[in-house]
Amino acid sequence: MVKQIFFDLGLTLVHNDMSKRYQTALEQLGKDVPLAQTERAYHLANKHFMRFRQGDFNKKSASVIADYHKCVCEHLGLEPIWQNFSAQLKQMERPIWQRFDFTLDMLDELNRMGIKTGLISNWDLSCREVLEKNEILPRLNCVVVLDEVGFEKPDERIFQTALEQTGAAPEHCLYVGDNYYDDYVGAKKVGMPCLIINYRDTLGIEELTEPVVIEKACEVVDFIKANPTT
Repeated sequence: MVKQIFFDLGLTLVHNDMSKRYQTALEQLGKDVPLAQTERAYHLANKHFMRFRQGDFNKKSASVIADYHKCVCEHLGLEPIWQNFSAQLKQMERPIWQRFDFTLDMLDELNRMGIKTGLISNWDLSCREVLEKNEILPRLNCVVVLDEVGFEKPDERIFQTALEQTGAAPEHCLYVGDNYYDDYVGAKKVGMPCLIINYRDTLGIEELTEPVVIEKACEVVDFIKANPTT
């Protein structure tokens, strides 16, 4: 029986406006690209980096960011303009992270069900500010962040730290995140079941066969109700 659920943060409890920013940057370069296409390219670039560039997300170096923008352009069929695209994005403000419409209701419902909720994230120190601004922090009994503990998913120590802080047994926990190579692999190291979020069916994760895949984090409520002994 699940007594504790740990969540990832980005694209799990909160989302950003990067797809719209990509569309705007392309418009400024004379390219009229539908938002649905920039959303798809953003999704596929994320999945590519999760699989082939593990750990690079957190480096945030100029070269990694440039490679990421090039990857986005490749998925848009606009690789020749990737440098101009990247330069255009540098002039824009940082993305804004906002909670999903379902986030607070989901966390409240899980707590009403007697299930505690926490966070295990590879974010930097801005994580707590995002949690506070989005009213998520009071609903969590545990927040374990890379830049605070020094361990990065899929290192089992970041999961073990969360287990130690909550006193929860891994077999009574569940992890929910969008990165198989960080979230599922890391959770499995400590014996914790995991659900993987993928907003477009299997798009970008066609190589995976093992995890249960859900479209958005709020589906975890129905999953628990349908699998009470999980």
